[in-house]
Amino acid sequence: MTGPDLLQVLKAVVSTARRHRVRVILMGGMAVSVYAPPRATYDIDAIGEFGEGTMAPFLADLKKQGFTFDEGKPVRKIAGLPFVSFFHPRSKIYFDLFIAESEFQESIVRRSRPLRFEGIELELISPEDLILVKILSGRSRDNEDIRQILEENSRTLDFDYLRKWADKLGRQVFLEDEIKSVGINPPDLK
Repeated sequence: MTGPDLLQVLKAVVSTARRHRVRVILMGGMAVSVYAPPRATYDIDAIGEFGEGTMAPFLADLKKQGFTFDEGKPVRKIAGLPFVSFFHPRSKIYFDLFIAESEFQESIVRRSRPLRFEGIELELISPEDLILVKILSGRSRDNEDIRQILEENSRTLDFDYLRKWADKLGRQVFLEDEIKSVGINPPDLK
């Protein structure tokens, strides 16, 4: 799933976040490897919950540790979602940290679960939220991840939650297509 450099970068960011009272919830390829067969990943994706006044000191601390980012405008947007992208030059690893602002992102933070991985205390996105995040992205690699998560976790997934949020996010058709593609018959909505 991960190489030693990836783990060191993850550990550095998570410990820095703790010092600044920033919650970091792991998602992306590393999270997929918890819920489905492990796959290679070369970057780290997470969502962060920042309290007032915590962003600047958090970034300054990362800079002291050798991370680089756009200092002039650290927060950028993809599809309307704010995020900060850091780069660790020595290991050549990117870390994209989305900033929890929307109702859906706040739900991701609330539903996260603790995970101890390779000696690192983490918070992990739920499998339902990971599916939804990947549906929003819509890349072919993400579609494969969705199918694997559905197949591996079909007995324990909260399909009511999945369908509710897929509908709110305008992605209900995509969710139902992925469910059908793996041959799952989830219960009807409650």
